[in-house]
Amino acid sequence: MRGKTAAFAIVVFAAISVSFAQSPSAISSNFENQYVRMTIPPGWTVDSSKPPLVKLIHGNYILTIDPIHTHSRAFGSLEDIAVGLPSVEAVMREVDGPWMTSCAQPDRVIATSRIRLWPLYTDDRKANIDYGCKFPSDGKPAWFGSYSMGAGPESEYIIALAYDTNDVNALPKKDSPELRQVLSDVDRMMRTCELKPPIVISRIEPQTAAPGAMVTLYGSGLDLKNFNLEPRFVVLPDLEMAPTVAPDGRSMTLEIPPSRTIESCDRPGYVYVDENCVPAPPSHPGVVECPRVNDRHPTFCGVPLPPGVYRIEVVGAMVRSNDVTLTVTAPKPAPVSISLLYPNVGVLPGDTIRVSGTGFTAAGNTVTIGSAVVSNVPSPDGSTLEFEAPLPAGDGLVRGQYYFEASVANEKGKSNAIAFSYHNAN
Repeated sequence: MRGKTAAFAIVVFAAISVSFAQSPSAISSNFENQYVRMTIPPGWTVDSSKPPLVKLIHGNYILTIDPIHTHSRAFGSLEDIAVGLPSVEAVMREVDGPWMTSCAQPDRVIATSRIRLWPLYTDDRKANIDYGCKFPSDGKPAWFGSYSMGAGPESEYIIALAYDTNDVNALPKKDSPELRQVLSDVDRMMRTCELKPPIVISRIEPQTAAPGAMVTLYGSGLDLKNFNLEPRFVVLPDLEMAPTVAPDGRSMTLEIPPSRTIESCDRPGYVYVDENCVPAPPSHPGVVECPRVNDRHPTFCGVPLPPGVYRIEVVGAMVRSNDVTLTVTAPKPAPVSISLLYPNVGVLPGDTIRVSGTGFTAAGNTVTIGSAVVSNVPSPDGSTLEFEAPLPAGDGLVRGQYYFEASVANEKGKSNAIAFSYHNAN
């Protein structure tokens, strides 16, 4: 279940599972870090200096556990997995096309309730030689690698076993005592291996807050490097939030977005609700229609984030956390408020911006977008404003983007904020 530490069903490709009695003095050790928990047999050393990767080494045998696998090709390609597996590359480096297990001979499968075992043994049939596979000169079957791949709810993972050699003639022979022992060790390790969810949210504080308020997510892995982590509303994934992450990765503070963006609909009588254009009911309180500015492109409109119960998660490249519940309350009534601002996405300086709301004065309304100010905007009816978008100014809410908050102020007070982004030529 996502968000709870759970054992993955690990699939390890190996030739055979053989149980060997350990000497009374041979004692297994337990290993655990942020990503993996497992029991390690005697004779194996652990290298976890490059998290999240874990390497276990026994002589020339290298077992690599990648609990958060990011792949450049279609998932399931041995060519993508084989990077860094010298024995696999030795056999298959000249293979042209999808690798998969083209150079391997079929062998019997031993299956348990948790593990399937397949071999990668050399197969020197003429078709494989013509295909580009390289094999030992004695023609005897040799083991050249094992791998496992899977997709869990939090991340995809790869587990691979290889031999540290680039010489096909140095590969372990099938059914050799050393290879049988190593594969037995790996079988036992995989039966104890537990891949932990890389990002876990344990709680959110406060659990109830209004738009624009600050909340903090607590958990672990929130500082996961190189995965572009960001908090996200599950049902409103496009809401932009710029979090502040604690150095220890155990908390992430963010502002509840004061607004969301909706789109105009192509068909008359339709309104944008829950990411879709649907027929407008005769009475739809709380649903605001986004007007079309032209016939070629949809209009993007900013509206206040409606109150309700939302789920928040943290997502990144190939990873995601569990989610927690946040109750967003309605903001306190204010003398000045914005109910609709458009366009609010992809704006160019000089574009006409229209605002609907309440509490506007006949003159003297000031619109602020970031640190840019448009002064003395009139409102003949007290409920609409119209002005030209100023040049972007100030620090954006998201680094490197012209993404700001827009608000209106006058002698009565200051309004709520609406997200506003300029067209970014970069």
